[in-house]
Amino acid sequence: MQLQEDGTSRDMGIDVARRMNALNARFYRENAASFSQTRRSGWPGWERCLAEFERGDGVTADSHSAVRDTACHVLDLACGNLRFARFLADAGLKSVFYLGMDDCPELAEGASPPDAWDVSLRRLDIVSALLAGSLRDELCAATARAWGDATSGPTAADLAVAFGFLHHVPTHAARLALLRAMLAATRPGGTCCVSFWKFMSNERLAAKASATTREALAELGMSGDELGAGDYLLGWQDVSGAWRYCHSFDDAEVDGLLACLGGAARPVARFCSDGRSGDLNAYVVLRRL
Repeated sequence: MQLQEDGTSRDMGIDVARRMNALNARFYRENAASFSQTRRSGWPGWERCLAEFERGDGVTADSHSAVRDTACHVLDLACGNLRFARFLADAGLKSVFYLGMDDCPELAEGASPPDAWDVSLRRLDIVSALLAGSLRDELCAATARAWGDATSGPTAADLAVAFGFLHHVPTHAARLALLRAMLAATRPGGTCCVSFWKFMSNERLAAKASATTREALAELGMSGDELGAGDYLLGWQDVSGAWRYCHSFDDAEVDGLLACLGGAARPVARFCSDGRSGDLNAYVVLRRL
C-alpha cells in the first residue's frame, strides 16, 4: 500500500467516493446481462468458507447433514445474480432463510432461487449507506422485516457473506464500516465470510488495470491524485466508456482492517483462492463473538 509522508495511506475524498459509486451503478445497470453471463458458477474459495461455517456449528468434515438439514439464516450482501444462493443449494442446504441485498435488480433478472427456501430480496445502495453512516441500521431494519417474529423479535444471520464486493467500496473507513455492520447483523457464534480481490498481484491484470485507469481518468476528466492508494478504474469487454471503480487489496491492508475489529470477531480462517493462479482473492472467515 502506498503511504503519504505522515505514514497514512492515501484515500479519496467523499465527493469522489460518491462519484465512483455512481460510476459503478451505471456500469452494472448498463452491462448487467453480459456481466451476469460471466458469473454463473461458484468460486473455489466458497467451498472452504462453507466448510468453516459448518465447522463453527460443530459439524465434522465427514458429516455435514446436521447443518445442512437445520434451518439457517443467510445474509448475502451484493447478491448480484444469486449465484451464492445456488451454490449453497447445490451443496445441500435445505432449510434456508435467505436475504439478498443489492442495488442492481437487473443482475437478478431470470435468476431462480431454490423453491424450498424462504427468499427475500431487498434493493439497497450499500455503498451510499456506508458513506452516510447508516448501513448498520439499514441491515437491522432489513433483517427485522425479513426474519422478525412478533414474539421473539428479529433474528440475526447465522452466515453473512460479501463476495466480489469489497473492491467496489471506496475508502478504508467505509470498508471497515462494512465489516462492522456485517458482524452486527450476525448472531454471536455466527460466521462472516468476505473476499478481497488482489488483481494487482497478477502481472497481466496489473498492467491492464494501470492502462485502463489512465484511459478512464482522461475520459472522465479526473486526476490520478483524486483516487486513493490501490484504487483503479477497469474496463469491460472493450465496451467504450464502461468503467468501474475497483480497489486492489494487499495483505497489509487486510491486516489493518482485521486489527480494527477489536473484540467483535475472531478470524478462524484466512486463505487465498480463485482465478487461474489460484490466489486472486484473499478470504477471511470471522466468527462473531
